[in-house]
This record gives sequence, structure tokens and C-alpha cells, in this order.
Amino acid sequence: MKRLNNLYYSKRIKELLAELQTAGTTLVVAPMGYGKTLAVQYFLQEQERCGKRVLRQSIYGAGAEAFWQGVCHSWQNTELGAALLQQSLPADANAKTLVLELFRQLLPQEPVYWFIDDLHLLESSEAIDFLFALSKAGFADLHLLLVSRGQIFDGNRLLELGRKVFCLDKHDLALQRDELAEYSSRCGLQLTTQQLDALHEACEGWFSVTYLNFLNYDRYQRFCLDTGSVYEMIANVLLRPLPSEQQRLLLLMGQPEEFTPEQVAYAYGTSCRESVGRLLECNAFIIRLANGRLRCHHMLKQATRHAFGLLPEAEQQMYFRRLGQWYAQQKEYEEALDWLYRGRDFDGLLAAVQQLRDWSMHPQHRQHLFDWLCECPPEILWQYPQAVLIIMRRMFSLNMVPEMLQVKEWYVTALERNTALSQRERDNYYGELEVILSFLAFNSITGMSEHHRRAYKLLSGAPQTLSKQGIWTFGAPSVLGLYLRTGCSLRQTVEDMQECMPPYYLLSGWHGAGAAELTEAEALLLQGRIDEMDMPLQKAYYQAEKHGQECITICCDFLEMQRNLFRGVYSSKAEAYSRHQWQLQPWKQSMLLNTADMCAGFYYALLGKPEYIPSWLTDGNGQQPSVLYPARPCRNYISAQCLLAQGQYTELLVRWSDWEQECRPYSNFLCLLYLQVQRAAAFAGRGDVTSCRASLKQALAMAEADKLVLPLAQNIALLRPYLEQEAQGEYSAAAAAALHLGQQMEAGRGQIMSARFAEAGLQELTEQELQIAQLAAARHTNREIAQRLSLSEGTIKQYLNKIFAKLQIDAAAKNKRHQLERFFSNS
Repeated sequence: MKRLNNLYYSKRIKELLAELQTAGTTLVVAPMGYGKTLAVQYFLQEQERCGKRVLRQSIYGAGAEAFWQGVCHSWQNTELGAALLQQSLPADANAKTLVLELFRQLLPQEPVYWFIDDLHLLESSEAIDFLFALSKAGFADLHLLLVSRGQIFDGNRLLELGRKVFCLDKHDLALQRDELAEYSSRCGLQLTTQQLDALHEACEGWFSVTYLNFLNYDRYQRFCLDTGSVYEMIANVLLRPLPSEQQRLLLLMGQPEEFTPEQVAYAYGTSCRESVGRLLECNAFIIRLANGRLRCHHMLKQATRHAFGLLPEAEQQMYFRRLGQWYAQQKEYEEALDWLYRGRDFDGLLAAVQQLRDWSMHPQHRQHLFDWLCECPPEILWQYPQAVLIIMRRMFSLNMVPEMLQVKEWYVTALERNTALSQRERDNYYGELEVILSFLAFNSITGMSEHHRRAYKLLSGAPQTLSKQGIWTFGAPSVLGLYLRTGCSLRQTVEDMQECMPPYYLLSGWHGAGAAELTEAEALLLQGRIDEMDMPLQKAYYQAEKHGQECITICCDFLEMQRNLFRGVYSSKAEAYSRHQWQLQPWKQSMLLNTADMCAGFYYALLGKPEYIPSWLTDGNGQQPSVLYPARPCRNYISAQCLLAQGQYTELLVRWSDWEQECRPYSNFLCLLYLQVQRAAAFAGRGDVTSCRASLKQALAMAEADKLVLPLAQNIALLRPYLEQEAQGEYSAAAAAALHLGQQMEAGRGQIMSARFAEAGLQELTEQELQIAQLAAARHTNREIAQRLSLSEGTIKQYLNKIFAKLQIDAAAKNKRHQLERFFSNS
């Protein structure tokens, strides 16, 4: 009896597969048709029989978003899966840290085999980086099984993983000569030695071609050893010999990535369960998946899709339409969209869109998003204003603003033409439109608020467009860095925020709570009114924590860190941020880890401890952690401050033009001011007096009207002599205020350094340096120290410069010996 569809695994293959039980990560890499997936599935079925947990994920597209959706789906119904749903695919070191920590904390306390198939279809470097990081972490109970036609990790990464990875390739999977003989015997074929030799030589152990030859031999008593294409071989052996009905059914099976027999029968249009069953019984290229669905092997899929494309266009559209309708009936609306569009069923397409309020969108939908509405007959479009609204919302998130504005006109027309809507429904739709249009007014507080107020009057409930869980600050640590648009507008900006945020809170369920109070506190800090900012800062903390607005809380921390520098109080929060002790906070968004890095980096730059600055803030060639586009100007001025702390003046000046340009689209005035001050400081560091004075005058002109002296004071070490000159000139008030505030910061910084870092600094001194430091702290002059130690005054001066550097005492400060005295009194 012939058993051609029986699977065959030799003793050698079984022994190789047994190694997977002890491997942290297994890479199975071989060309198509070598039985990669079937071999891993065989191993996993054995594990399931032993009660082990198995997760399966297949890659069907190139996009990172689809990959991450698959990751979350794989881990669904677990605590880890719920946590991963709150994240996106980690694209930088901080995000990886967070996600790996989630795995460490929430992995089930039992062995888990996670199988990811067809990784060659994935074109996301972030996804591969994530899988490498997961492999490198080496969680004891997690076994990754990664299958691909091509290389997954490069040679360097394989070396780095070492024994953590086990590899199988086509030579391991290929049928050997004795295995081919055993395989043919088990299939019930009686082949001669010469036939086996010829078949093995022609197929070279290629499992799929061997199977196709078995089928052909069983039917025609001959092999297909001279076929030029495996796809032609599939068509000749598996497709063309079939009756017409079964041919159509097989073509339909090859269209979706996964299918069910019921789906294929529905798309065909008549009762054909028996024909579907026969096809499944006699075709080993149709694979049954763990979720109960079926999938055609890639070779069969490609052959059937080619043949399907030769059908008349009207017939293709009919089948596409039915496939889309099937998905819609199963409430798989995202999957339905592309099929309905290909089937020209715009009524069904827009009806499906209306079910997708939380639409994450497949990557392929972006290119068709505008086409759907352009090609839809107007009489259909006017019946679906909600669908048009949802599409317009997605266009904004995809930065398709010109298309969005055109769709707005269609949306208004759809509302006016749809006579079936009640006035309440019509008002709600217009209210949602106002919410969407408000984003186009960013970063005008009053402009956005006008839309919010109109939306609040029109809506009868919470808008679908806004989410309280979104990051109100876009990842920036400074509210005024986002919303201060021009000079001479600080007080007006604070008042606008206080007036406009309460209506927005009502509309959004307290999204961004605390922002109004935070803006006032930040304005006072920028003007150097340190003692006045405490009350609004505490109010901002209270509102943010009460309403779960973590992004506002971290902005409060940023202000507190800067304030405490003036008070000589070391920031434990900065230390926690720099050490990535993020688990102390209930943060759900990995972007906030990057915000925390920015806070810590800026703080340690001001404190004069550049060794604590996160490297990505100054690494211009490295991978930049993600912040949303509106927050990039804030990130840039923080990076500039970090470069100043490291003495990388030339590097700052090289990047300055690009950073300055990124402040222009949203008129980020405060960020521009910081960059102008930092540019002057970099010129000062290079000794370029003329350029420094020119840049400093521009900065003073920008700062004077609103008394924004904080950026100048924070760079007092490099700008002091130039500010002293300007204190007698055109911008005397701003220069004098900056000098006064800078002296306060230096005093506070000195207290922190002596109290926090004295012991460590003193331990770095040599015996000779320690003796000189003690004499200097006792107020002996350089001459007195030189005479006592039989050294020259010049040598004593050189020693003191080294001592001040080791103890992090500002070489430009006037009270260096006073700070030195505090070092010894505190140590």
C-alpha cells in the first residue's frame, strides 16, 4: 500500500533534533524545500506530548509592526503577553532593556519553546536585533527556534552567542543515500539500486523534490529528473492532473497566508467539502497549523498564485471579494480590507473600516489608504462618514497631511449627504473632526484649544481619537521646550496653558494632567526665581501622579534636578535614572526610559560628571533611541550640553546647523535659545573669541525680554569672562542676572561635589598631591607651599590644576580653595 504523504525522519535527524532541548536558541537555516518547518514541528509535537509549552509564530510580511503583533499574539493569555501589548518593538537600547526585563520577570516558570518560522521574509533590522538580544540574554526556560531560508545572525553575532546557539543547515537536513532508500521503502515504492542512485544524485537530498518525484513515479512510473523549475514540476505533478473543481480549490488555497476548509468552500461558492478533503489527504505541501488552520508550502503557494493570475480579471475579483467577505463575517476586519479592495467591494471595505476604532494597520494598507477613498464611488463614500473619519485619523499618524486635508472635504460632504444621521450623530462626527484637526495646530496652545473647545461642545461622550495612555509630551522632558514658540511670550504661554488645559482635561479624561502647573514652574526656573517655583512644581507632581500621567511626572523630576543644583542637594532621582532603575517606576512606555536618560544626561552634564552621561546622547554615529519628532529639539539641546561637558566643542559645532533646523518646523524658541548659548560656549571652549561674542550677543538678545537667563547661567564656566564684558554693554541686565544665577549654581554644585564625591576624589590623589591640597585648603599661598616643599611656584600651580581636575572643582571658579577646604571638612 502506497503511503506517499507519510512524513519521514531518520534516526540521524531525530538525534540532531534532540539537541534542541538543551539549546537556548536554535537556528535552522536552509533553502526552501528541505523540510525545515516539518522537522521543527515534529520536534515540537514530541515536546507537547511531554506536557511542554509550545508557542508558534509565522512571518508573513516584511514589516516590524506585523512582527511585533505576532510576538504579542504568541504570548497571549500570559502575564508576559499582557505586558508586551503595552510596548512596541524595541528600537533602541533602552526599549530593549525594558522588554528584556519584562521577559526576565514574567516568563512562565516552566520550559517554553517559541518557534518563529520564515524569518527570511522579515526585513526589519529592529526585529532581528530584538531576537539577538533575547538569544544573548539566555533565559534558562526559554528555547527560541528560529527558521529561515537565509542567514539570521551574522558571523560576529554567532561568535558572540557562542554555545548559546545551536545551528542546523541544509547539509544536516538533506536526505542521505541510505535514508532515501528507507524513505522510499516506507512510502511503499519498490525502487532499484540504479533508480535510487539516480534520484539521489539529481535531488541532492532535497526533500520536496524527492517527494514530487515519488508522486510522479507513482502516477507515471518515471522520475522528473530533468525539470528546469520546481514550480513547473509542482504544476505538472500537483495541479494540472486535477479535475477542474479541485484545480480551482487548490488555487484558492494558495491565496491567503492561512486558510480553513470552510473558507475555501465559501470563496468557491458551492458545497465542495468532499473535494477539499481529498485535496488535503493527497498533498503533503498543505500543512496543518497548531491553530487549526492550514497553510500551503511556499513553493505550492507561488505556483498556485501564478496560475491564479492567469484567470480572467472578473473571476479573480469575485474570489477576492468572497475571501474578504469571509474575513469580515469572522470579524477579522483588518484581514478583510485588502481582499475587499482587490475585489472592488467598497461597501464592504468601508463597513469593515468602521469596526476598526483601534486600528493598528498592516504596513501594506498605507499605500492603499488614499486609493480606497479616491476609487470609491461617491454615493458609497457618503454613507460611511465614520469610516472616512477613521482613515483620516490614520493619515495624520502616518504624516499624510496633504491627503488628510483632501479627505477632510470628502468627510464634510459625507456628513452633509448622509440624511440618515441624527443631529446628535452628526455633532459627534464633527466633534471627532475637531479633535483630529487640533493636531495640525501643534504647537500653538491656543490654536489647539480652539479645536478642543469646539469638540467638547459637539461630542456627547469621550472622543475616540484621544487616549489617556498616550505620551502627552512626545517623550520630551520640557513642556516649554515644546510650546514656547517666540521671544517675549513666556508669560502669555503660561497663561494660555493655564486657560487651555482645563477644557482639554475634560475632553480627554485628564490626559497631560499637571502640564499647566508644570509650565509655570518651568517658567520661574528659566528666570532664576528658584524659591518661587516650589508651589507650582508640587501641584504639578500631585496632578500628574493622581491621574497617572507618567510623562508629566518625569518632567517634574527634570525641573527638580535642575532646581536642586542651586540648593546644593544631590539628586537621587538622577542617579536612579542613570543606573536604569526604571523598575522603581510603573512605566509602561519604553520611550520614557529615553526621557529618563535625557534628564540624567543633562543633570550630570551640569554637575560636571560626564562619565555618567548615557552614551547615546553624544554618539552621533550610533543608533539613536526613539523620541517622537516634536521632542527631538529638546533631545538635541540636551545632547549639546552633554558634548560641552565632555569638552567636545568641535563636535557640537559640526552638528549645530542640523539641530538648529530641527527647531524650525514647530518654532521651538527655548530649544533655539539653548542651542545659541551652547554654540557660544563651544566657541569659548575653542578659544574663538570673536565667534563666541557674536553668538553670545544673539543669545542675550533672545533671552533678555523674558529674562530667560537659566541657559546662560548653566554655562557660566565657559562664558563667565564674556558675560562680564556684556554686563557693561547693550544687554547688561540679562548678562548680570546670568552671572548672579551662575554663581549660585556654582556654589550649589560645589556643595554637591564636596558632599557626594569628596571621598572618591581624594582617593585619586597621589601622596604629593594630597599634601599640596591640604596646604592649599589651609589657605597657604602658592609661594608658601613651594618654600615648604622645596618646589617652584610654577610646579605648585601645575599640581593644583591636576588636583582641581581630579576633585571636579571648576578650574574657572574664583572660590576654588574654598571648595577645596569643604572637600577636606566633608571627607
